[in-house]
Parts: sequence; structure tokens; C-alpha cells
Amino acid sequence: MQIVKLYIGGWYQRTTLHLTEIWLALKEKITEIEIDFDKLRKLINELEIEKVSRENWYLEYILVRAKQLSYRIYEDGLIVLEKEGLNLKKDIEDLNLYYNDRLSPFLSYLFSKGAPVPKELADIKTILPYIIVTQGTNKEIKDLLKELKESAYTKLESGVIGVYRSPGFIVINNIEDPQLAQAIIESQIFFREFKTQLHRYLAIHRIVWEKIAAVKERAFVWGGKITELRNQLNAYQKTINLIDSRIKQMDTYLTTRAKIASNLKLDEYLNSLFQYKYETLENTHKYIQHLWEMTENYLNSAIQVFIELEERTAKDAFNTLRVVTSIGAIAGIFGYLTVKSLPQFTSSGLLYLLILVISIWFVNEVINRFYKRKNYRIMAEAEKEKAKI
Repeated sequence: MQIVKLYIGGWYQRTTLHLTEIWLALKEKITEIEIDFDKLRKLINELEIEKVSRENWYLEYILVRAKQLSYRIYEDGLIVLEKEGLNLKKDIEDLNLYYNDRLSPFLSYLFSKGAPVPKELADIKTILPYIIVTQGTNKEIKDLLKELKESAYTKLESGVIGVYRSPGFIVINNIEDPQLAQAIIESQIFFREFKTQLHRYLAIHRIVWEKIAAVKERAFVWGGKITELRNQLNAYQKTINLIDSRIKQMDTYLTTRAKIASNLKLDEYLNSLFQYKYETLENTHKYIQHLWEMTENYLNSAIQVFIELEERTAKDAFNTLRVVTSIGAIAGIFGYLTVKSLPQFTSSGLLYLLILVISIWFVNEVINRFYKRKNYRIMAEAEKEKAKI
């Protein structure tokens, strides 16, 4: 059996502007982004690049030939690394180390400025299955997976081409056309990464929804907790806005990749070998987008409830202070009406003034504490919001 090539790759939304920034960094070791140039050059040197060129295809891409491998970085953000099959276990280790310890840190640092990545996404560890292109028999493929301590859970065929899937590997067997192999692999990586991102957004939606519900659906809230809980909702709003913008961007990339697959006549291979249909992926994307719209509306209604509660607590405290102030003013007026001569400064008068100021502060503090410890009914406010809608 012959191991032709080993592939690994990933996808994250980019544009031709990002591709130009990568090109300038790799080719000229310069960038217009305000970052530490010494650190950037150090990261580029660690890539061990021997040759870099900018190529035109259906999409523009940068072709990089490094010391032991090569890779393509496309304008839509797809990255595919490949290595000649010489020593499989060493090749796997080389690709993994290069992708995780060299290329990813370089790209992360280059694009470290700008809109932040939500912590719900930043903490996710990406597990990338390796794709092995082989020429061999069915038994040889099984022996290969056994050697890798893997077991194929599916096998699909289209003509002489066969695809074997295991948890950590995808083996594509007996595909003779190198360009066809490359196109199929790139489509498969894009499809897998696109679907994986949608699955992450679905999981994050569930987590964020439950967090919002824990705040909004409680029956009562202390006055002193209203601002704190509203700040929590504002933090969730930042996450939702960032993820929502990323979801809305995805449709453009999907349409472009679907057209490329159609022009290269890959649809039949993707359907028969990988059971992938771009139409199905598009429907899933629309579903997730609608789900995040629901989440955004749910959060906005919760924030509005707490805005009204804040206004209510402030109004209650203000009304009480106004009554206290009015009583004090009236008492002062009556006091002045009973004097027979103009007031004079005395030590006892200054003491009286000091006691008065302390008393006002004390009353104000008591009133604030009272309304902070007062329970406000959240559900009543939520019902008002529903009535408005």
C-alpha cells in the first residue's frame, strides 16, 4: 500500500483583505497593524518558510512551502496543510506541531487586534481529524487504521474511490487525480468546519439562554441586585452580538464554496463519499441564525425589564426623599416664623447644623438600604413587556 499524502486543515471567516495582510507579513515581514514587530518576525521565522507565492484559482490563495510541508491559505479563511507520505506517525506529529505551535500562534497574533473572540469560543479546543490519501486494498486500509489504533465506523464508495472514517482519521483510497483529490479534501474540510461551527453556536445558544432565563424568570429580585443583574445581561448581549455577526457572515462563504463545488462537479463525490449536501448545510445555517434572533429578542426583553425596575427603584427612593425633604423644609419655615430676632452664629448652632447633616445622611442611607432590600416582582414587569409586544 502507498500513502500518497497526509492533510490537516481548518476554516475561520476571512476576506481578501486578511489575505493581503498575511501576504505582506509572510513575504515582506511588515504589517500596518499596530503590534510588536519583533514578536511578529520571530513567529514568522519559526514557520521556516522556503518559498511563498500568491496564486489565483476560483479563490485567491497564498501557497507556502515550508521546510517539511506545504499549505494553502485561501481568501475565505480555509487553510489546508499537506505532507508527502513518508513516515506516517512522524508526519502526523509534524503536521500537528506545525499547525498548533507555529501557524496558529502566528495567525492569532497577526489578527489579535479588532473585535474580540467571545470567551465561549476562545476556550474551545479544536480537534482536527487527519485525512490520508492512499493507494491500496480494503484489507491494507483496515491494517493501516489498526496500526493507528483506530477502527472505521463507516465506509463509502463511488466507483473505485473509497472513503473510510474513524474518530481521528479519514482515509481516501484509490483517487488517482491529484487535483480532484485536493478539491474534494478542501470541500470536505470546509464543510466539516462550517458544520462544527454551527454546532458550537447551537451549544452556546443553550448555555446563554439558560443564563438569561435564570435572571429573567425568577419571581422576585432585591432592589440592590437589580443593577448587578442588568450588568450580567449586558455582558451576555456583547457575546450574542459578536456571535450573531459571525453567523450572518457565514452565508456568503457557503454560497461561494457551493458554486466552486458545482463548477468542479464535486457534488456527486461529496454526496456519495461524504454524504454532504450544501443545500442541507444552508438549511442548518438558516435554522441557527433564526435561533440566535430568538435569543437576541429574549435578551432584549429581559434587559428592558431590568431597565424599568431600575427606574422604578430610583423613582420610589426619590419620592420618599422628596417627602422627607419637604417635611424638613416646612419645619424650618415654621421655626423662622417664631423667632423674634435674626439668627446668630453660635457653637450650639453649629452643633445643631452638624447633627442635622448627619441626620439627613442617616435618613438617606436608611431609605437607600430599604429599597435595596425590598423585593420587586420581576414577572409582573415581564408580563408588561409581553403586553407591549
